[in-house]
Amino acid sequence: MTYYYYLASDQKMGLGNGSIDFNETDGHIPGFDYPIQLEIFNGIEKDWELRELLQYIRNHTSPYEVCTVQIANLLNTHREPLKIKRKSNILLYEIIDPKQLLLEEGSLLTIKKVPSFK
Repeated sequence: MTYYYYLASDQKMGLGNGSIDFNETDGHIPGFDYPIQLEIFNGIEKDWELRELLQYIRNHTSPYEVCTVQIANLLNTHREPLKIKRKSNILLYEIIDPKQLLLEEGSLLTIKKVPSFK
């Protein structure tokens, strides 16, 4: 049994160039609105990993005026289907601390980038 962070988006995701080891994947997990594009083996736990993940999301969304990214922390047992237990939403500009990306097992976070009128 291994924890994975799964990432999906309404835009094509690249592998990035940071320290997180992203693996390309495809498929659909019930609860996600978009097909899974990337996975992170052994999840995300350390502060530096959370900072890297937030920077990756910001870099991914930067070319788009509107973009959605979904991330989930799931336990992959290879015997039972992956299941989302909790869903939450946040706007990208509301993320001020990378620890907001630290998810409990079974949680899915939808991050929306929308125009900010400040």
